[in-house]
Amino acid sequence: MPASRALLYCAVNGIANNTNGIGRQTKTLLGVLEQHHDEITAQAGAFVPYLAVPDPGPAIWGYNPADLAYARQVVERLGGRIIALPWDTAQPLWRPKTWRALSAQAARAAADLADEVVVIGVDTPFAGLAHHADEHDNVDTLIALFSTARITERPHPDPGRLAWERQAIAAANRSRRGWVADIGTFLTTHLHTEYGLDPARLRPWPSGLHLASTDLTPPTTAEAEQVVRGYDIPAHRPVVAAIGRTDHTKGLDLLIEAFAPLRDQAHLAMIAVPTDDDRAKLLAVYRRRCTDLGLDATVIGRYDRALPRALAALPATRAIAVPSRGETLANIVFETALWAQHSGAVILAPAIDGFPEQITNGHNGLLYDPAAPDALTAGLQRALRLAPDQRAALRAAAHRKVVAERDAARHLGALLAGFWLPRPGPVTTLIDHPDTDARLPRSQAPTSTHHSLEAAP
Repeated sequence: MPASRALLYCAVNGIANNTNGIGRQTKTLLGVLEQHHDEITAQAGAFVPYLAVPDPGPAIWGYNPADLAYARQVVERLGGRIIALPWDTAQPLWRPKTWRALSAQAARAAADLADEVVVIGVDTPFAGLAHHADEHDNVDTLIALFSTARITERPHPDPGRLAWERQAIAAANRSRRGWVADIGTFLTTHLHTEYGLDPARLRPWPSGLHLASTDLTPPTTAEAEQVVRGYDIPAHRPVVAAIGRTDHTKGLDLLIEAFAPLRDQAHLAMIAVPTDDDRAKLLAVYRRRCTDLGLDATVIGRYDRALPRALAALPATRAIAVPSRGETLANIVFETALWAQHSGAVILAPAIDGFPEQITNGHNGLLYDPAAPDALTAGLQRALRLAPDQRAALRAAAHRKVVAERDAARHLGALLAGFWLPRPGPVTTLIDHPDTDARLPRSQAPTSTHHSLEAAP
């Protein structure tokens, strides 16, 4: 009788809420399971999917019963279930003490699901699963960090979060059945150089999209214009758009200041989604600053997925700006490539972190040097001056790149096949040498070199 197999996906966002990029990743997984489970089983073998989430309820940021019902429907139809992990709701979710308890509970739950289990711990809260990786011989554990404190909290990362991440990587390095997801070149190199990740612990799992999702199809021009007019955004004046959380790392304040010299050339449409802590005050700050600078601007303080989709495809939108101070792989870059394939925006982003991995300047988007004075303003001006055929060429290249590289269904099938199907020999994966453009087998990667987060969903 063949062994039973299970996938346990552990996440704090996207199951009972959807408030950030990790939530979008979870929604991507759910869409892939809902529509492509048969294809994935043909690639990797039969398995049952499960979800683990902090016990959902009003204490969860952005709790939405409809999100929870959808997640439950997807996994239960495939024979799985949602595993609610108890936590002290009187205490903050975003702290190592809570993460430690969640990770331990998820590790215990994984062992009883099937003969062979792959458990994926998504981002910092479930990085603690690495400490339990060798407790059960039927479980392989994959830590899937999508950012780190050194990226999103630079230059002064929180010491508690930093220690948590370092300890998790050290535990993965020591383990036999603990692994770290290789989601992209920048983050993998960052984990190697800044956290000491052993390249032998990597498993390829590129960050991707559910390419067949209906909410990633481009709207018609009439549909896009109707949506933006509902927010009092002009449909026929040049528009610069941005989507992010009210979080310092997202850099929306930088965009407001950089846009000031262009106030007579375009309308600024900015979606600034409040977080669940005191950073929410930034929404009022952003609005007041736009008024003080005399900008023609609309600042929306809530997330409706129809709006970024419409803004990206709106013929009047010249650019979607992503002015982050730190970012691994921005979902909005990938999503805009699909939404704007026929008309609308090109992406403008800083040439730091993972953005050069997503964007080749002048080929499928625009990059600027964030360290250069007035570079963001110059980048905005560049986007506004592009001829229609230039914008069309950038959009077409962006679309081709995303479709070719970011198929989440194919990526999940390959990941699970790598755990469950026999391979003829060792797989050599690649890592960027941090000091050159050369790509080396991970076994040859340097051992020590110093090397300097969705938007809302």
